[in-house]
Amino acid sequence: PRRLRRARRARARALRDTLGTARTAAPALRRRYSKLCDVADFADPAFRARAAELRPDLDLDWAFDRKTWEFTMLALLLEERGLLDGRARMLSVGAGREAILFWLAPRIGRLVAVDIYGRGEFAGSEAPAAMLDDAASLSPYPDLSTERLEVRNMDARSLDFGDASFDCVFSLSSIEHFGAPGDIRRAAAEIGRVLRPGGIAYVVSELQLRAARPPRRALQAAARAASGGRLSRREVFTETALERDVIEASGLELLQPLDTTMSEASFDNLAVRRFGRLHTRSGRFHPHIVLRVRGETFTSVGLALGRRLEPGRPARATAT
Repeated sequence: PRRLRRARRARARALRDTLGTARTAAPALRRRYSKLCDVADFADPAFRARAAELRPDLDLDWAFDRKTWEFTMLALLLEERGLLDGRARMLSVGAGREAILFWLAPRIGRLVAVDIYGRGEFAGSEAPAAMLDDAASLSPYPDLSTERLEVRNMDARSLDFGDASFDCVFSLSSIEHFGAPGDIRRAAAEIGRVLRPGGIAYVVSELQLRAARPPRRALQAAARAASGGRLSRREVFTETALERDVIEASGLELLQPLDTTMSEASFDNLAVRRFGRLHTRSGRFHPHIVLRVRGETFTSVGLALGRRLEPGRPARATAT
């Protein structure tokens, strides 16, 4: 056991070295985007201003949550990269009916949203068939045009687009639901394939902060074995799995080292799922940053990824 513990620590150190050495695929970013969701991010004035624009329904003096964090980080990254100029071609993978789609559409050249709409476990909520027929009716911003938003029914593991079709590809809290590790690797590879050289991808998923205790882990392993693999779906990544199944599988490069530090304040309103319901220390949903489900503690993690611009290649994606 002692030898195994030493081997695990050595592997963890090697992984941190890998994640901490980002090979730059573009000029350095001013803000940290490859990081964990943190309540401290909401104290930044620029972050807070953009969050207020995206979520006017929330009181940002206290109502912090992971979804608002995802939207805001993506919007700030696109702004910093100069992609909110009315020309960029973007793809949202596992798009659902996310509010960010409707906010982005009038600010870029074309936005394609793909999901298995009307099918699967999220058909009745996050990915309704109505997105295919009347997406505008689902927009939380009735004054914004959806003319540049195209919604398509498509499996993330097999994207029906040519290579290097988009200036930006993003996927927000979806890739962990795409199936077993092999399915996730296929989807990550597709994200990398359709991104143009010089383009950026922003992938948000869920990262384990603390594993379940050994007895619970043993029960979970037994359940997966008894299910014949049906319970092998990935929903929360370890750092090792995130590196292997998303970053490496995409063929893209981190634009900056991944920061896995968090403020202690982010844990103050820990949400624990019991019997299908979330319970918090305060009794309120917000702030909603860290969760514990089946003994596993986790939060959102953002990955800013890119592909190097090759000499002689156009700086923008060509039409498909």
